Amino acid sequence: MPLASKSLTQRIIDTTPLPKTGFKELRERGLVLRISVTGGKSWSFEYRSPFTGKNSRISFEAPSLAEARLTVQKHKLAISEGRDPKVEAVVAKTLRRAEHLAALPVPEAVDKYEPAFLDMSPSKRASRLDRLHRLRRILAPFGSRAVGTITRSEMIAFLDDIQANSGPIARNRAHAEIRAWLGWLHAREIVSTNVLAGVRKEISETPRAKTRVLTDDELAAMLAATTDGTEYSDIVRVLLHTGMRKGEVASLQPRDLDFEARTIKVRGEVSKTKYERMIPMAAAIAGMLEERAGPLRREAFIFGVGSNFMRPFSGWGKCTERLRVALPEGDAWTMHDIRRTVATRLHGQGVDPLVIEDLLGHLGGARGGMAGVYNRAVTLAKQGAALNDWAAKLASLMGDNVIQFAAPARAIRQTR
Repeated sequence: MPLASKSLTQRIIDTTPLPKTGFKELRERGLVLRISVTGGKSWSFEYRSPFTGKNSRISFEAPSLAEARLTVQKHKLAISEGRDPKVEAVVAKTLRRAEHLAALPVPEAVDKYEPAFLDMSPSKRASRLDRLHRLRRILAPFGSRAVGTITRSEMIAFLDDIQANSGPIARNRAHAEIRAWLGWLHAREIVSTNVLAGVRKEISETPRAKTRVLTDDELAAMLAATTDGTEYSDIVRVLLHTGMRKGEVASLQPRDLDFEARTIKVRGEVSKTKYERMIPMAAAIAGMLEERAGPLRREAFIFGVGSNFMRPFSGWGKCTERLRVALPEGDAWTMHDIRRTVATRLHGQGVDPLVIEDLLGHLGGARGGMAGVYNRAVTLAKQGAALNDWAAKLASLMGDNVIQFAAPARAIRQTR
């Protein structure tokens, strides 16, 4: 409830009783002191805007009545000159924010981007962590440079250097990651413009035909190189024995494994198709999975990293490069080629395409159309038989060195 407007004194302010509810206002020719039930005090100035002719109010901070009166005098002077104090305050605040954001260092700008980027696709968290690591590595030459000071010409020259040193595909990958990052920053007014907006890729990539299948020699070398019990090695073993996607394996948690039924559940939220499916757990990997899962919480990751393994595996690039060195020289291959190899070899064994489609979690092919929606046959037993035959084939490639899984390379903390 506002009190009548009269000259204020510090004594009046100090002796005014606190309101029982809401707030109490003391006024002096446009100057307003609002006192809350907790004793908090806030100053404001009420005036008629020279721009709109409407009543307006601007809040400000002042340690004393004298300082508050000085602030009001400055506002009245601005009004007499045809300026609106509140409009000027908003403009000044906007400029300060823009200057602050423009001075944001590149590493901190990536930190702001990280949580939103990961939330865009929770089912691909592991691969997105890899992409963030790649983005940080790409931007490392900028150091702590303020992101808002990087010009379009500088960024294009930077991409030119990447192409000169690492080739056109590396340039295109860097271009895509940086443009997405800058676009996110621009949408949130952290940078005034996306300097790569409208900049096309300089080189058109020719998509690699998705036909690469690993040979027996490559499979044997891959098995021999993944016996050390590290997270990456055991992931490769699971890929070889199940045909799962690498993101699906990296996202495995103890709750997904049924050691009595010998099955692995691929949850819908981590599956590319968003559909949950059940696949057999080959005997060759069951022991390793049980050993890893034993001491973990249900929500931890079987191949996790960090405290209590609560983050999925990351660092695919370096580990895969080391594995490539261990394999015979040949055409380049990717982790996804392991999945294609499993499917191709099962076809070669005469396995029903329907069974393979179910194992891989495909919704097309033999699983497309009405049959895929209404008439889905249960093929789990047939999948198990096919994978057992395939596991025997993998074991034969090792000769006398039958697959023996090492204990996990690092001790798993008890988290129950």
